[in-house]
Amino acid sequence: MGETETHIDVEQDEFIRPTFNRSIRVEARPERLSADAGVLMMREVMERTGLIDWIDAGFDDLRRANQVTHSLPELLRTQLILLAQGWTCADAADHLRDDPAFRLSVSDRRQDVPLRPPSTPHTADGLASQPTLSRLLAAAAEPGNLAVLKEANLRCAQQHCRWLDGRQRYARITLDVDSLPVLVHGQQSGALYNGYYHATCYHPLVLGSADLGHIFGAILRPGNAHTADGARTDLRQYLDWIETHLAWEVTVRGDAGFPADDLLCLLEQRLRPVSYVFRIRNYKPLQQLAQPYVQRYLQDLGQRPEQMRQQGFRTHELGYQAKDWKQRRRVVLVIVPPEEEELLPRSFYLITNFDTRAMPAAELLALYRQRGTYEQQLGDFMHTLTPHLSSTTRPQSHYRGQTPRQRQVARDVFNTNQAMLSLNVLAHNLLNLGRCIAERAQTKPGRPKTHGRQSAAMSLRTVRQRYLKVPARVTLHSRRVWISIAPAAAVLWHNWWDYLQRLGSLPMID
Repeated sequence: MGETETHIDVEQDEFIRPTFNRSIRVEARPERLSADAGVLMMREVMERTGLIDWIDAGFDDLRRANQVTHSLPELLRTQLILLAQGWTCADAADHLRDDPAFRLSVSDRRQDVPLRPPSTPHTADGLASQPTLSRLLAAAAEPGNLAVLKEANLRCAQQHCRWLDGRQRYARITLDVDSLPVLVHGQQSGALYNGYYHATCYHPLVLGSADLGHIFGAILRPGNAHTADGARTDLRQYLDWIETHLAWEVTVRGDAGFPADDLLCLLEQRLRPVSYVFRIRNYKPLQQLAQPYVQRYLQDLGQRPEQMRQQGFRTHELGYQAKDWKQRRRVVLVIVPPEEEELLPRSFYLITNFDTRAMPAAELLALYRQRGTYEQQLGDFMHTLTPHLSSTTRPQSHYRGQTPRQRQVARDVFNTNQAMLSLNVLAHNLLNLGRCIAERAQTKPGRPKTHGRQSAAMSLRTVRQRYLKVPARVTLHSRRVWISIAPAAAVLWHNWWDYLQRLGSLPMID
């Protein structure tokens, strides 16, 4: 006996009336409203840096010209702005297709034309659809285009130097290396179980600068990759670019997973040797060398505990050469007093090629501890951008509602996810530029100018909530677009725009 479905038409009220207050009426009106007016600020940052035009010049667009509705710059702006605003779901473009602020911020057309009905069949009507953005990722997965996206993140740091800080290059910059897990679900190519994180994930290598709040690049790796896998090759490439375009001197900093002998030799044997400081694992030979110093510290701690706790830490110079090392290197023992509920002090080791006169042990420890700022930056990146790497190998089944003449070959999933990760990093870097402008716009006029994260501690999420997630009403009048926002947001915007105008002319990417 079969069951039949019954459909009951429920008459919808004209208003939504909450039960807690019967005086409230919620209605829908055919007005141009947006909850993301701050996308206009992101578009302005893109225009000022010139990054989109630079990517467009080097990007290989394989689409047929007679079938293109959305230009490549429009697609790049759409994808980057969606990520910056927190819209990580692939269907967000369809949901926001008619959002007036998004349409104005991504379009190549001027005046109020982006909000008008399309004039030709190949004129864009709203945002690009999710399948169109997927084809952008498929094109970005090509090796040549991946290289363009990789360099675009480095060029963004260069624009930070020239545009915001007014310098051709920095005297010295610290390059931080680290890795992090990107959790995935489903059968993704290269997504494997990682025993350290106890999850199925990718394990990308991430290089950046805590000084600038900038991420230079993220190299996607399988989930079971060791922390230092591929670090030697990738680090060499990034060092070459940074020393040529961004900074005269570079210092490399990382945790205990990186200092293998081949990587240390790479840094030491370059034409211009690179200074480094890494934490090193607690090997037994090091424990034997450190034992007399730890015993002496315990005796002093027992005799004058208050004085030792106020001292904070104690350092000792050690020379050490592991069995697989080609030479003896400088190692600094750091002994930290125990916490209130602990009995024994904690100790760890730093390895470096800094000379003791150029970088005493206390200054070396202070330099290494600044790595915590970089870890905080990576946490900000993961919580604000929340990269979703979920590309699959399914071939295209339809195109504009029709069966395609030829079935497409399944895409390279790993490279597609690498392209998506690079776009997330680029969105982060553009957000960081906007954050730096916001931080400096809040400083007092007489305050000395500083660069990077030293000026304030505003998180990316705070920038998004205060400056970007701004409700607005959009109206058209006399061929002009009027956007109305709340007074509280208008104050922040005015300060932001005033500082932007003081930055001067647009930078050029050579």
